[in-house]
Amino acid sequence: MAQTSDLLVSDADRARVSAQLREHYEAGRLTLDEFQERLDETHSARTEAQLERVLRQLPSPRLPTVSRRDRRWRSLVFQYALVNLIAIVIWAFSDGPHGNFWPKWVFLVTLILFVRRAFGHRRRALPPPRQPH
Repeated sequence: MAQTSDLLVSDADRARVSAQLREHYEAGRLTLDEFQERLDETHSARTEAQLERVLRQLPSPRLPTVSRRDRRWRSLVFQYALVNLIAIVIWAFSDGPHGNFWPKWVFLVTLILFVRRAFGHRRRALPPPRQPH
């Protein structure tokens, strides 16, 4: 069993927990009274165990409920579908079925852009500097 630490906390630790509480309040997980009560507990906390108690019954910030990348799917699909649809409409009214089907190049470029934006690797943020003990 892991024991909660009796190490003393710093002002930076209290500020970090206060910011987490603010996020939970803004997300609607805490009422104003609960938020104020827990902020008071945060400011009077002296140990890590007391700070952990302040965050009781709240989800961990390490486990996001919704991935930011997931929210972009609809927007990305709509943008690229619209560009391809416009290219097809222009082709249909200009050359029609008798001309070269040039929108295939638009499809190719938008497919490459879509894959890069949807699945591309982003630069990872540097981890916070380690504090000496």
